[in-house]
Amino acid sequence: MSSFTLESSDLKITNNSLTLTDGADAIRQHLENKLRTFLGEWFLDVDVGVPYFQEILKKRPSFQAVSQALKAAIIETPGVIELTFFQFDYLATRELQLEFSADTIDGPIDFTQVIEV
Repeated sequence: MSSFTLESSDLKITNNSLTLTDGADAIRQHLENKLRTFLGEWFLDVDVGVPYFQEILKKRPSFQAVSQALKAAIIETPGVIELTFFQFDYLATRELQLEFSADTIDGPIDFTQVIEV
């Protein structure tokens, strides 16, 4: 798997050329983008993203439903084989701290991200 390299949501250009990333870095970048996307947000494919409005950003969301929605988003990402560790926590600043490890077709990755919700 390969993809254009992103830096702060912008394409990375080196020597007037777009930079490509591949392997586990490409899968990690795909996960980051997917976890930042709300389900239905991208007009070219409304099935991409996390169901934040549907499952997470509602009054008293079910811990199990939030967990299942995030796990499904991770597992369904191309290149991810298995989720080996998963933990999330709501922070007082209306943020979701997500930490997980996964086996991918290009080796294991560890992932930690704070998502504003």
